[in-house]
Amino acid sequence: MRQIVATRCLPEPRFHYSPVVRTEAGVFVSGLVGLDPGTGTLAQGTHAQTRQILSNLFALCQEQGWSCECIAMARLFCVPSARQADMHRAWEEAFADIAPPARSFVVVHSLPLGADVEIEFQLAP
Repeated sequence: MRQIVATRCLPEPRFHYSPVVRTEAGVFVSGLVGLDPGTGTLAQGTHAQTRQILSNLFALCQEQGWSCECIAMARLFCVPSARQADMHRAWEEAFADIAPPARSFVVVHSLPLGADVEIEFQLAP
């Protein structure tokens, strides 16, 4: 059985999908790009976009009462023109005090809304 998780802390979807879904296997967070949830604008630059994505994820965890330690997997998608070092630096800053999740990294041709980075997440049940 799956449950759509209601949230106010993620940006409104621009396309037709469920941003957060909970199942017996865990919580699945659709790919996030670096949109400010208050303004709907994309952060400027790879570092800022990555920081915004992780900030949105951590806000979601706090809103739902989930520990950030439950973040089990992340799939990072990055366009070739993005400054990958900036993305990795933002990642390391965000996970400086907690063990980071497993992750994969894929370079893609393009991302929605002209983003440099998109990250999807899976949280442990």
